[in-house]
Amino acid sequence: MKKITHWFLFYSMLYFHSGTVTAHSMIFDEYAWTNRLVIMITDKKNSDLETQVRRFFESHICDIEDRNLKLLHFHKNEVSVTQLQKKHSQTGLWLLGYDGLIKDFSEDAQLLNRLFQTIDGMPMRQVEMLHKPVCG
Repeated sequence: MKKITHWFLFYSMLYFHSGTVTAHSMIFDEYAWTNRLVIMITDKKNSDLETQVRRFFESHICDIEDRNLKLLHFHKNEVSVTQLQKKHSQTGLWLLGYDGLIKDFSEDAQLLNRLFQTIDGMPMRQVEMLHKPVCG
């Protein structure tokens, strides 16, 4: 029940901030409790962060899949990211857990340096590592 409450609160806050969020909320619903998300928010003209993140994801395919990570990219003025922007700067990288809560943030690519360590410290990840192979 607590898990559902976190997602409900997250989407409720997004919904009440703007009436056009419904379609974007469905995007997040697709990943609830099945994937962890790395959300990249960039200016439309910022290609440096995009390049670094895409290279990271391409070079760590097994680690990404093993941790059920998905990358979502938004531009800073999109309504669907408004709630995330209230707590931190408008651009950067966000790590959301299965529960939809923010687990980590960086304004640049620094989150990538600690991404796997952060995830591997999560209780649900500890259980996952007991029951399925880990990239080695």
